[in-house]
Amino acid sequence: MNVLRVLSWMALQNPKVDINHASEIDEIFDAISYRKGASVIRMLQSYLGAESFQRSLASYIKKHAYSNAKTEDLWTALEEGSGEPVNKLMNSWTRQQGYPVVSVKFKDQKLEFEQSQFLLSGAPGDGQWIVPITLCCCSYDTHKSFLLQTKSETHDVKELLGACQVVSGSSWIKVNVDQTGFYRVKYDEELRARLGYAIEKKYLTETDRYGILDDSFSLCMARQQSLTSLLTLMGAYREELEYTVLSNLIDISFKVGGIAADATPNLKDDINQFFINVLQFSAKKLGWDPKQGESHLDAMLRGEVFTALAYFRHDLTLDEASKRFHAFLEDRNTPLLPPDMRKAAYVAVMQRVSTSNRSDYDSLLQVYRETDLSQEKTRILGSIASCPGSKHSS
Repeated sequence: MNVLRVLSWMALQNPKVDINHASEIDEIFDAISYRKGASVIRMLQSYLGAESFQRSLASYIKKHAYSNAKTEDLWTALEEGSGEPVNKLMNSWTRQQGYPVVSVKFKDQKLEFEQSQFLLSGAPGDGQWIVPITLCCCSYDTHKSFLLQTKSETHDVKELLGACQVVSGSSWIKVNVDQTGFYRVKYDEELRARLGYAIEKKYLTETDRYGILDDSFSLCMARQQSLTSLLTLMGAYREELEYTVLSNLIDISFKVGGIAADATPNLKDDINQFFINVLQFSAKKLGWDPKQGESHLDAMLRGEVFTALAYFRHDLTLDEASKRFHAFLEDRNTPLLPPDMRKAAYVAVMQRVSTSNRSDYDSLLQVYRETDLSQEKTRILGSIASCPGSKHSS
């Protein structure tokens, strides 16, 4: 059994449940608790530092070799090795459900922090945690960390800012550096705008660009942040080319587009055009055709970007896809439509299918009947559902 699995179980162990053999862990440990346990352990390791964490862990393993141990034994070992209040900190995470959202405001050279339980329903929660806060100002070399132990605290960051004058519109502050903390961050309007600038200029790591977007979307779904603020932030990702970030941006675009189309059908075309504008740069960089020496992730991203543009009914994408689809009908081995790009083409041709013009639908159905590949059949079935009027169409 790997170390992470054991540590994750210990992180969320219910003290009322006795474990007599390692195999019994599976009986009380599901995917949710495993992932939360792993996230909490990662947060703790990041806060204590890798060297201190590993040294303390080695000491713990040596001390309890060939014997049983309790969760508290692990926390005690980490506390003794780091000098940090690990027992108190971890009890706040392992003895209650959920996780917090940390709200951050900047005022008079100070940062105001406030925590509350995050619930996707938007309902208020009663939880309170000891939260390891990490932040950096204008550079990853200028950073600070502390424990948020109460509902709200204020921290002076004047010295931390140093030469980076926060009054400058180009300055920025990122909380939860590299997303190691198991909490969401809600920035005030000013801090969020400055992070948008940092995203545009690629000052932030791929992980942080992903995390800011993911937090903003979740806060929007929980009605803690406006849709307008989310769309404004998404606009900062116009030149994004990293797979994990852009793939998440596309997923969020689909979800937001669907919700907006149901809520305000008259704005559907405007919403679609906004997402088309966001994806134009990456589409131009990637192009329809594979490039020699490109990574596997770029090949995957190309398919996702053009599939999204097809969903959003980008005319140039629909025209190009139609040409390539018909070339594919003439020659199933044509290099004009490799497997990675077929879903984009299938979605595109279905966008123009109607009761009076169903020839491309019939052709796609014929491809489905002729292929022996289950992956191709799945790809076609998913694309057929994107025709106008379908719940999956944009």
